[in-house]
Amino acid sequence: MNITVIGESNIDIAVKPHSELSAKGCTPGSIAFHHGGVARNIAHNLCLLGHKVQLVSVFGDDTFAQEMIEECAQLGIDLSLSLQFEDAKSPVFLSFNDEVGNMQSAVSDIKLNSQMDLDWIRERIDAINRSDMVVADTLISIDALTFLIDHCLVPLYIDTVSPKRALFLSEALNRSWKKSVSALKCNLAEAQSMTGAEEPQEAAKFLNSKGVEEVFLTMGEGGVCYGSKKEFRHFPAIEVEAVNVTGSGDAFFSGVIHAHAIGHNGLNAVDYGLKAACHNVKSEAPVNPTLRDSILEV
Repeated sequence: MNITVIGESNIDIAVKPHSELSAKGCTPGSIAFHHGGVARNIAHNLCLLGHKVQLVSVFGDDTFAQEMIEECAQLGIDLSLSLQFEDAKSPVFLSFNDEVGNMQSAVSDIKLNSQMDLDWIRERIDAINRSDMVVADTLISIDALTFLIDHCLVPLYIDTVSPKRALFLSEALNRSWKKSVSALKCNLAEAQSMTGAEEPQEAAKFLNSKGVEEVFLTMGEGGVCYGSKKEFRHFPAIEVEAVNVTGSGDAFFSGVIHAHAIGHNGLNAVDYGLKAACHNVKSEAPVNPTLRDSILEV
């Protein structure tokens, strides 16, 4: 399918100390640089899964940005609706992780994302609507997200990214007159941030009532919950030896989107998502370059 993905492209700097951080002096560890951003990761995954992908994002004017742009070209990702800003710094996400990539703390420098505003999305909406499916993260502005919900004419999939950014979606749904999202992927903390509900089923039911047709709620080792107005179901996690969990949520949602694209809706889509996520954690990078192998096993 032709799939448009809207949102952030950033540089992930992942720090893994080899021992407890020292208050004084230097702590030995490993530092890895990766091309990241929820939207960029999903676009990368969907391209690996064989879809024609268009990424609508913003890029800086530094070496990091040029490398990301070149990689997108090599993958075949269309950047014709993206913008590169002169003398701008690429968004950067610096995380301190444990030995398998579970984030312990982080710092972000994402000023460039403020360019993804209402005017930016309005200028692109006609081209966006020529897609078969649209995916967005919540790194675009609330006004842009509201406009997208109201004016997207094809199935719309949203990833909430973080508990703080999940509140952007809550506000966008409150402002929206259409109040219609085909599928939402969030983790438990993000769902709780949006709904105030403690339990996954209660949170999913609330989100369904706000116009989200299908909720895919991830809980790490606790598995995944699926919720629609018709049903709710919990799926246990699949045991796998993880090398790095960074990007596993993006891979999960990519698997779900791919399943929908080939006609597997509802509960069946969770199997694709889980297989994609489990395959992704076997890679040191946020995107496993052999992702397609996991989907062929479903």
